[in-house]
Amino acid sequence: MLALQKRRDDQGLELRDVPEPPPPGPADVRIRVAATGICGTDLGIQKWGAGYRAMMAKALPVTLGHETVGHVIAVGDGVTSVAIGDVVVVNPAVACGDCARCRAGDPVGCLDRRPVGMVMDGAFAPLLNVPGSYVYRLPANIPLELGALVEPLSVAAYALDVAGFEPGQRVLVYGPGPIGQGVAVLAREMGAAEVAVVGLSDAARFTTLRTLGFDHLFDMSEPDAAERLSAFAGDGFDIAIEAAGVASVIDQALALLRPLGILAMAGMGEASGPLDIGLLVRKRLQVRGVSRIPPRIWPSVIALMAKRPEAFAPLITHRLPLSQAIEAFALCRAGETSKVLLIPGD
Repeated sequence: MLALQKRRDDQGLELRDVPEPPPPGPADVRIRVAATGICGTDLGIQKWGAGYRAMMAKALPVTLGHETVGHVIAVGDGVTSVAIGDVVVVNPAVACGDCARCRAGDPVGCLDRRPVGMVMDGAFAPLLNVPGSYVYRLPANIPLELGALVEPLSVAAYALDVAGFEPGQRVLVYGPGPIGQGVAVLAREMGAAEVAVVGLSDAARFTTLRTLGFDHLFDMSEPDAAERLSAFAGDGFDIAIEAAGVASVIDQALALLRPLGILAMAGMGEASGPLDIGLLVRKRLQVRGVSRIPPRIWPSVIALMAKRPEAFAPLITHRLPLSQAIEAFALCRAGETSKVLLIPGD
């Protein structure tokens, strides 16, 4: 079968013909993949930063892809949570089950995680084996391809959760990419009073946000954007979500929060940035990190999507066959997309 793999301890990815996975083990399920989204993590693996190398080098070669949806076509002995024919999405954060944190009942804190698409073979392929305890049924009223959004939306939902979001709050989002867009849509669907999104020369992604119905968009490459954003902030936003991994916006976000406001950092940036400690202390602000999504978030996202699936559909802007994966990655790097799906062939 065709698969997109990381094979070498170097930059780049390869499309290869690889063997099908073996029959699912006692606790596993086999999924026929319907669609898988390209994530910023996948782009980082292609570039091969130091963090990815440290986690993945010993696992190579490995098939990438973790934002996925598909049909269960086989189940191992003892799997009762799903059945053959179910449409499911995959939580890729598979815990080892053996480390001290896992033995203490804290798989989210696992010290030796084996994430799908990074250490375990992933979903940029027609077939995928995963533990049955890491899949969730998708309701029939959610269109199949939207299932590929559940994983990134779970990241966005957890960012709001960490920030302590409550209905009626004003929300500021830094980064108009797929995670930031997900934060904006989820905040609106959960009752935010206002949502503002800030970016830098992200015209295509702002177009997606306008299609989604958002008006308070601030492109910081425009000369008056900072002044307009400050005026719109007024007495301050209740929470801010940093979803682009750009450390240099931290002080800007803190300045736009109301006293006792909360900034949640969800972007995976590598650069350090300034932090105005005096501002943080005087306004009694909080800065919180977002990582390792707890399992409880997944059902909540699926339930919210099921209420109004059409609210999420514009997040998907491109669909390409798996055979064009390299071209699809280049499209993502060009910044002309929101969520790009790869569709396996027969």
